Amino acid sequence: MAITGRDIERLLYTDTPDPILVVHNGSTEIVAAAELGGHTGAVVVCSRTEILRRVGERDLSEQDLGALAGSLEAAIRDPARLPQWPA
Repeated sequence: MAITGRDIERLLYTDTPDPILVVHNGSTEIVAAAELGGHTGAVVVCSRTEILRRVGERDLSEQDLGALAGSLEAAIRDPARLPQWPA
């Protein structure tokens, strides 16, 4: 399982209502918050709302997306570690 900048980009620009990035059965998926119950065993990574609250509504560079993905992946591996959000 690897969270990529593309996963973050998909989360930000999906048409899915109230989207959440999850890891389910070893791969990343974007699911609507209302449908999360149908993904038993999924690990919630973060929501679009959370990202926008942290970084604002601005264009993120490839470097920003990659750094954010790496930080979220590290937080999943070590839950005591908080994600580092791009400035």
